[in-house]
Amino acid sequence: MSSLPPLLALITALLLASQAWGQTPNPELSRARQLLDGLRYTEAARSLEAARAHPGNDRNTLLQILELQGVVAAMLQQPAKARTAFQTLLVLAPDHQLTGDYAPRVVTPFFEARAWVADQRAALRLEAAPASKTDTTIEGVAVQVTTDVLRLARAVRFHLRADEAPWRQEESPLLEGRASVAVKGERVQWWAELLDERQAVLATVGSASAPLRETAPRPQALTAPPKPLTGTPALEGAPGSPWRTAAYVFLGAAAGTGAAGGYFGWRSRSARAEVEGAPVNERGLTTGLTQREALALDKRARSNARLANILFGVAGVTALTGGTLWVLGAPVTVSATPSGVTVGGEFP
Repeated sequence: MSSLPPLLALITALLLASQAWGQTPNPELSRARQLLDGLRYTEAARSLEAARAHPGNDRNTLLQILELQGVVAAMLQQPAKARTAFQTLLVLAPDHQLTGDYAPRVVTPFFEARAWVADQRAALRLEAAPASKTDTTIEGVAVQVTTDVLRLARAVRFHLRADEAPWRQEESPLLEGRASVAVKGERVQWWAELLDERQAVLATVGSASAPLRETAPRPQALTAPPKPLTGTPALEGAPGSPWRTAAYVFLGAAAGTGAAGGYFGWRSRSARAEVEGAPVNERGLTTGLTQREALALDKRARSNARLANILFGVAGVTALTGGTLWVLGAPVTVSATPSGVTVGGEFP
């Protein structure tokens, strides 16, 4: 009597699974469910093997078979076989949840399989690869399998539609994790199914209701550069011309002499402030400096002021020269027009 609750839970789970999955075109799967309803696990296991061998199972049917194979193996106390079935199930559908509230002997190998898939990063991945294109036409589409640790995949069935043509199917073998098919058109819709050795659908990219779309790039109109007027050659001064080089030299010299002028001006003001800020007595006579020190400070203030003025003048002249050379070094064109000579260019 102690085994009755788990058996009732299993029966309930199978009934719920049958309602959720609905009808299936695989007759062996339907028979396996009937055997499970009668708790005939050994016969159900044989029916599930036949259902798995049935060619052309769709993805939903394949997932149902794998889950039930794991459940039956666990109920027959075959944990290694249960883990293998659950590993295959979770490689194909990592987020899959068991249907129903199963006993620990079923749940334990299921979660062991889930941990293995996560640790090995074994989830099967099918992705669209870049399409083959010319400037005006799609030439082909492709898919690639980035992860297949159980080596289940064998071929890819493409569903294709170019421009307004009818949909068609074409199967391509999987070679080194990649499959492709030729298709020609400006606009292509497609989706693909990854197949195992029994033509069961392992994974899909896109779908009949949401196909992938490829569009050929439109060639861009080329605009020819304007042709210069003939008759008079253009005179140009490139940014790297000697004029620009000389302009850099003069502008750099202007910056340097200006900075030096500022320094000597500061020294002049400092000396003048030291004289003017010396303390005086009640009769107005300076007491903080001697006459000799005051004269020396005054002489230094005048000398530094004179030197600062000279440097500022030099900086102004070199800056003006550098600016002139910079303008002369700008690109300039001279051309003849019916009304005379035209001078053009780009100036900063």
